[in-house]
Amino acid sequence: MKRIALFYKSFSLSGGQERFVYNFAHFLAEKGWKVRVVTSKVKEKPKSENIEIQKVTVPNLGRGLRNLIFALLCEKIGKELKKEGYILFGFGKTYYQDIYRSGGGVHRFYVNRAQYKFESEISRKLYILKKKTSLSYNITNLIEKLTFENENLKTIVAPTEFVKSQIEENFKPKTQIKIIRNGVNLKRFNPERRNKLREKFREELGIGKNDFVIGYVSSNFRLKGFQYLLKALSKLKREKFSFKLLAAGEEFNRWKREVERLNLKENVSIIGKVKEVEKVYFSSDLFVYPTLYDASANVVLEAMASGLPVLPSRYSGTGELLSPQFIIDRPENPEDIFQKVKIALSKNREDLEEEGYKNYKTVSKFPQEKVFNKYKKLVEEISKS
Repeated sequence: MKRIALFYKSFSLSGGQERFVYNFAHFLAEKGWKVRVVTSKVKEKPKSENIEIQKVTVPNLGRGLRNLIFALLCEKIGKELKKEGYILFGFGKTYYQDIYRSGGGVHRFYVNRAQYKFESEISRKLYILKKKTSLSYNITNLIEKLTFENENLKTIVAPTEFVKSQIEENFKPKTQIKIIRNGVNLKRFNPERRNKLREKFREELGIGKNDFVIGYVSSNFRLKGFQYLLKALSKLKREKFSFKLLAAGEEFNRWKREVERLNLKENVSIIGKVKEVEKVYFSSDLFVYPTLYDASANVVLEAMASGLPVLPSRYSGTGELLSPQFIIDRPENPEDIFQKVKIALSKNREDLEEEGYKNYKTVSKFPQEKVFNKYKKLVEEISKS
């Protein structure tokens, strides 16, 4: 039986990287692989007998030391597993492995972009100062250097060209960087299903038949540029454009004051966390995602798969699948968001639907099963080398 060990801090379904590790483990297990998951947090139990969880205990000494201790423990465990014939596959903040998937990109690049969560220059500078003088920041940079410049590492996988360029600009990799894009569940997200459920979902959400709906999904509104989107929409309203914003992922109360201050109370509906995120995609006419940083935005893939025209920022990773005319260059500038959305709102629905269908055709090349098969092929190639 072929053996593989997956190293990641958490085994769960709560985030993008977590879901990838969980689903990939089960994919390999179904293909007959013996899978060992080395992790410090177990939030979901595996559904296959071929998956074994090895939980490591990491003392809570702060994020930086916690990450370092986890990396050191994974190196020790990895060396033992190598003797047993395991291929080692790391997914974050571990430096001893055969394959490393950089799902989140380079930390220092992320920090530089995350400062724009704050709208004042002083707050941004204080954020950068606090981060760069923290133990966690410096330990993370050290682990990444040990990872990307490790001569024993056989392959680095990046989900986007955006991530690949970050690695090449900040480190001197000793091995190839292979692009394998994230996959999307095309059975769940597709134009046919959207057309079938659209009216039902809009009725449930209290959306009028003729309302033009802008969709937005995120679990971290500030990092994903929501504050700048609201300012852009406020200007659109002043220019007499008609629209409704349907946002999911956070609670309305967190944004109530800002929504009211910008006179958007009648235009904005924030519905909190939803299990059926397709309710947002299928109810929308346009999806806008002015994220300040996202290594490979799955929400953009899902919106495209649903047949929506999409306006992502150039820092969304997956936005590189679209032509420049649909990209928000400076998401921290409400004027840039305003101009892109204004163009979209000025188009007729037929043109927008045509753009949406083009988006579906683009992402239909990346079904989840096909992407996992690419990873499986890569692991098999490494096992033979």
